[in-house]
Amino acid sequence: MKRLACLLLVVATGVAAGSCTQSGRSYAVDVDPRCWETKAALTLPNHDTLTLCDVGIFLRCNDRFTEDTLTLRIETITPDSLRVEEYLCIPFPQIRTPAAVARETKAAYRRRVLFGQSGDYRLILTPTRSVRGVEAVGATIEATTP
Repeated sequence: MKRLACLLLVVATGVAAGSCTQSGRSYAVDVDPRCWETKAALTLPNHDTLTLCDVGIFLRCNDRFTEDTLTLRIETITPDSLRVEEYLCIPFPQIRTPAAVARETKAAYRRRVLFGQSGDYRLILTPTRSVRGVEAVGATIEATTP
């Protein structure tokens, strides 16, 4: 009976640990919520050069954020120093929440991306105009689903 209890404990621990795993990675950096206008740099470490990924951009905003869209300049730097720069316009549906509740908005950035090199990729996010109420900005990377 004691042996069965130990086996059940081991199985339950394994199930609990397995249910806490995350399907993707998330990277974020704080920005100045009074007036965000400077670069926010994220370092994305990569060791998997075979899996296709979907990349999303997210922003965490407080009640001072009143914009309906925000355009970000996104600069990507590969481990071997290649650079690409583009713009992403993120729409913000106007939802009223209590001041104590932060809003988070996520926008799809790239689908089926292959990070073909091992090492650190850098993602530099800069708003095209100064904006109030953004507390943090980040990126999510998840394996592409068929």
